[in-house]
Amino acid sequence: MCDCDDFEAPAVYQKVIRRARKRHHCCECRGLIEPGVDYEEYRILMNGYGWSRHKTCQPCAAIAGALFVVYGVGGLKDCLVEDYDLSDRRDCSEARTAYAGMLRRKRQARRILKQEQANA
Repeated sequence: MCDCDDFEAPAVYQKVIRRARKRHHCCECRGLIEPGVDYEEYRILMNGYGWSRHKTCQPCAAIAGALFVVYGVGGLKDCLVEDYDLSDRRDCSEARTAYAGMLRRKRQARRILKQEQANA
């Protein structure tokens, strides 16, 4: 079971929908958020730790909203692995598809950045 319920609640938590003006990385899948695409930005103030910002792409935000009531921002992949038996093809088809999509977006981002470095 994902231990997201064990986390200390933030002092301040704000979710904002933004449109990217430059390229960002999703904090969940490490995929690219390209300019012109909407994403969710979480601003979190933890007591004793200070402010943090986390940007999440639309697919990861949809996964989190559909499969979890509460999860630790930045820990979506861990929650999928811990809460669902991804080897069970029938019962966990949504979670398996979500996990595969996260891995695909990460590989695609690596491929794009590698090509851009080679062309530079």
